[in-house]
Amino acid sequence: MSQAPIRCLGLSRWYGEVQGLSGLTADIGPGIVGLLGPNGSGKSTLMRLLTGQIRASRGKIILFGRELKPGVWEPFSRIAYTPGDDVHFEDERAFEFLELLARLSGENAEGAKKRAQVALERTGMAEAREKRLREMSKGMRQRIKLAQTLLFDHEVFLLDEPLNGMDPISRRTTLDLIRELGKEGRTILMASHVLHDVEAITDRILLLHHGRLLAEGRMEEIRALIGTRPREVIVKSKIPQEVGKILLEQDLAVGMRFSETRLVVETTRLEELLGHLSNLGCEGKIEGIEIEDHSLESLFELLVGETA
Repeated sequence: MSQAPIRCLGLSRWYGEVQGLSGLTADIGPGIVGLLGPNGSGKSTLMRLLTGQIRASRGKIILFGRELKPGVWEPFSRIAYTPGDDVHFEDERAFEFLELLARLSGENAEGAKKRAQVALERTGMAEAREKRLREMSKGMRQRIKLAQTLLFDHEVFLLDEPLNGMDPISRRTTLDLIRELGKEGRTILMASHVLHDVEAITDRILLLHHGRLLAEGRMEEIRALIGTRPREVIVKSKIPQEVGKILLEQDLAVGMRFSETRLVVETTRLEELLGHLSNLGCEGKIEGIEIEDHSLESLFELLVGETA
């Protein structure tokens, strides 16, 4: 069996007296691996360690068979990274921004233009190529970050919460793209706090909580611990009552709460609900969704109780 592209051995990181990651040992890849955890669980800390932005306080990282040490840079050239935070030149247009990044990475002028265009097309952003980054919505900015990751054909993709702020259609097409990238033979580590998003692309997960690895393995084993608890989806809409009526007629909700600009839907049929919301998004009836994954919270409570 071939060695995993990424190996973490007893990996810890402190920020002063605060421990961001505690004794993580895990093999990552090949294929798609989901990195699950709430905010503050250590997901971004692990991403920054794997990309060399910060150093481990203890433990080892082995990338492609080489231990990361000061002065060892070659493994990083094989990794692409989508950060959780926005890192943009706000006044640049989308195409110019990607072209510039390709040039800064050593590509010639003609090659940089081709790479920028292909990345925009693959992320569904070709029509926004002349739009300035400061004029873009959160979801569009997320897709530009993903396009940046796709500029070069790297072996490993590290995606830190890539779906944050996306509307239902963008969310679905981005998940489809991530699946495609995995089928092309890459190793992909996708961080998320939404269990459903990870379920949509892989059955292999690492579960972090307060910097500790609580569980790892196949998704069906984790899902069996959760049961069939209802999931909550926040739907942003100017006509929430109308949208709610449509969902009730389709028997897609077990409960609802309304405000002027949104409704909160409780459902036990999440996959079907999200598909229906995508259709409503195409019709202009909704503006965005956010999944409140209480099933993940329940799982953390269960696992924390077992390890206490």
